[in-house]
Amino acid sequence: MRVFKAGDGEVLDLAFSPDGTAIAAAVKYQGIYLWNLQLPSPIPVRLDSDLEYRGGLSFSAESRSLSWLGPTSRRVYSRNSRTFADTSFAFTRLTHTVIQSNDGSRVISQHGMPDYCLIGWRESDDGWIRTWTVSTIDLATESLTLSPDGRLLAMLARSALGDRWSSNPRRVEVRDAATAAVLGTGIYPYNIAEPLLFSPDGRQLVGFNDMTLLVWPVPENGSLGSPLLVRNDSRKHFTALAYHPSDRFLYATSNDETVHVFDTTTWDRVRRFTWQLGNLKAVTLSPDGTLAAAGGDHGDVIIWDVDG
Repeated sequence: MRVFKAGDGEVLDLAFSPDGTAIAAAVKYQGIYLWNLQLPSPIPVRLDSDLEYRGGLSFSAESRSLSWLGPTSRRVYSRNSRTFADTSFAFTRLTHTVIQSNDGSRVISQHGMPDYCLIGWRESDDGWIRTWTVSTIDLATESLTLSPDGRLLAMLARSALGDRWSSNPRRVEVRDAATAAVLGTGIYPYNIAEPLLFSPDGRQLVGFNDMTLLVWPVPENGSLGSPLLVRNDSRKHFTALAYHPSDRFLYATSNDETVHVFDTTTWDRVRRFTWQLGNLKAVTLSPDGTLAAAGGDHGDVIIWDVDG
């Protein structure tokens, strides 16, 4: 077990490098922090913090660059040259959300007035290519997420028509990320939108609402149906989710010092970790599944060995 300290703020996101030699943390109002785990006493490198963090913290396949998303662009930090590069996906004056696949090859951007839309982008030798555009003038979309392989897009959606459209019920949509074609829809039984997450193999979609996990199977085509509801065994709310690379386990932090581990076949709770870091806000696992990490609400990051 190792504990690191970043800036004094809530840890929003965590990412291990593919080779397991580094970990990065996004800290609210503090920026991005990077640790070299090969050193006996790693000192964090604080990376550029002038962009509001919007998600997507991830390393390149060779572990030598780190990227994340700001309000209108994707920022890449080269660990070799210690330089930054930015790619803008701005289409109008306002870009609400930008999400990317784990390998960074596919990006979905969400735009507001006056051109309400979603845009799919694909990386090519000539730069980023817009592959599709979907108008959202009549469709409110939230909680966008891509499957790890970039093949599927999931989101919460509801009709934006009517004087009181904000009270319209939400549904889960799964789309083909390459074409934006709708592959299936499911029931979302709550009034508050929370993050969604695909399993590594793309066959499950999970979310949370307060003290409840929501689990949908993802069919090739057709309805996702109603979610399986998995309750916390306390009154603490879930705050973050991460799958083990094997798909066998889901790690979930609560709004306390606890990390729960669920079997993704039975949805029984099989492990519980308690760390003295305050309320936990982020969790991740290394690509080989041997390490787990969690982040607290005061900039603390803990890393521990995973058994099985």
